[in-house]
Amino acid sequence: MSHDTPLVIAHRTTMGHAPENTLLGIRNALAMGCDGVEIDVRLCADGAPVLIHDDELDRTTDGSGRIAETTLAELAEIEAGEGERIPTLRDALALVDGQMLLVVELKVTPGDDVAALCEAVLAEIERADALAWTWLWSFDSETVIELARRAPHGRRIAHLCLSPTPEVWQIAAEHRLDGISMHGSGLTEANIAACRAHGMAAFVWTVNEPADIECCVELGATGIVGDYPERIQGALIDRLG
Repeated sequence: MSHDTPLVIAHRTTMGHAPENTLLGIRNALAMGCDGVEIDVRLCADGAPVLIHDDELDRTTDGSGRIAETTLAELAEIEAGEGERIPTLRDALALVDGQMLLVVELKVTPGDDVAALCEAVLAEIERADALAWTWLWSFDSETVIELARRAPHGRRIAHLCLSPTPEVWQIAAEHRLDGISMHGSGLTEANIAACRAHGMAAFVWTVNEPADIECCVELGATGIVGDYPERIQGALIDRLG
């Protein structure tokens, strides 16, 4: 894909239109013709990767308590908005089924078992034969390094950050990462150039305002993550005339 046609990636499924991290959100992203959909994943008490952003249930569901202390059976009784439940990563992989990219962000809270999270996520991706159409992202450097050590050949891993620091660049080089995903405020021509120089993709998140979207397109971002993917699509249509 050329530099002037970045990937359109729906944030937390389609957060601007549906409850975040739900199958409804993924279905929306598919219906909108997005290039990819981003989800957040944590381990529940059974050790299964499930889709949720926070380490507690309170903000996004009608449940309460820590996700790490809640079983799959208990999660099945909790609503995540508009009648949706908290899906498993297996559910999400089955729904996407290679129709677009699935960006899996591994969420880590201090005290979490990073190795267990990485192992569980990679096992589900292998089970679904999904390596070719998934990206693995994390803010946590230990998690990124663990993924790079464990993931098979052909994997795609990006380090999330506000703006790439010397430490992030060092990890990217040492562990042969495939991309950097930076906040919109950290997107600069120099950072884009550095990613290209190292053969890495340059993603930017979470971009919702038209002027910011245009800036990302102008600078040549590989992919733009937004709550309203149709705004990114509109900007690309306008640019291509």
